[in-house]
Amino acid sequence: MTFGFARRVAVLAAAALLTTTLTQSAEASLGTWRVELLPSPAGYPGATGWVRGTDSHGGFAGNLVLDGASQVVTWSGTQATVHPLPAGLQSPAVADENSAGTVLGDVADASFQRQVFLLEAGKYRLLPRPADRPYVSAAAINERGDVVATASGWSAEDPEVLLWRAEDREHPVVITGGPYLSATDVDDDGSVLADSFPGAVLWKDGTFTRLTAPPGAGSVHAAAVRTGQVVGNFATADQTPGGVQWRTPADPVVLPGSGAAFGVNRTGLVVGYGDVSTGRFSPLRVWLGTQPYGTLPPAPGFAAAWAEVVGDDDVVAGTVANSEPTTNTGRPAVWRYSSH
Repeated sequence: MTFGFARRVAVLAAAALLTTTLTQSAEASLGTWRVELLPSPAGYPGATGWVRGTDSHGGFAGNLVLDGASQVVTWSGTQATVHPLPAGLQSPAVADENSAGTVLGDVADASFQRQVFLLEAGKYRLLPRPADRPYVSAAAINERGDVVATASGWSAEDPEVLLWRAEDREHPVVITGGPYLSATDVDDDGSVLADSFPGAVLWKDGTFTRLTAPPGAGSVHAAAVRTGQVVGNFATADQTPGGVQWRTPADPVVLPGSGAAFGVNRTGLVVGYGDVSTGRFSPLRVWLGTQPYGTLPPAPGFAAAWAEVVGDDDVVAGTVANSEPTTNTGRPAVWRYSSH
């Protein structure tokens, strides 16, 4: 029998009233995470690539390397569907997907300039960009369809953040005002999460709010935001890394046993790396809120795993590999929780 996370969230929330730590015995009593490889398209057994989005209903989106070129692929059940690009476009990179199944990414034209695309109901749509910003890298799409990206000029210096609101995708809002701004995510209320080296900020309706760094942190990277919860990474002055969660911008909490945090869903399920000192490949770990909730195993025959996608159905998606798993040499995979 598999228990839903809603029940687990309620149980852990009640327990949190009594204790602020999760003991090893309690963690050992939890269920397990099971991994499965996503299918390859017909004619391409064992195709490699990555997953960058989920619709939280069993569908996923990402890229596979097919015939030597990156292709946009979506998955539904046991079916992998390839979405060929319109003529004149190449080198697509999927960035995200929302529950409506809208896939976000960026793509190059013949002159290798890049702009944002949306894939909706099997059709591509390119979003306009400022004329002086020829290189745009898609970051995220929220539930209502707001899109954020990072845009840079010809010299790739002085980046800006672009926000296309769902109700007006023809006129992106240009966000400036911080050093080295780089978009990482957008919350469902339209709050934009961005790095601004050496820190990170939230932007909403023209106002920046800086995220407080954990004690001893020399730099901070904000990776994801959902329902006001932010997760990311920090490094101390001697470059010791860790994962961190902000329940509010002024309240950083270091995730126990973490080396980094990459993604979070609406109920507070977090995925990231565990202790990075354990060897060449760090283990993928999961936290519920700030409490450890198990380790994600690589698939049989693979040594490493990486994931940043956490669906609202509590399914984690990423890649497994025998080399650096963040490259396109891995196999797309998903992890599901089971009580036994």
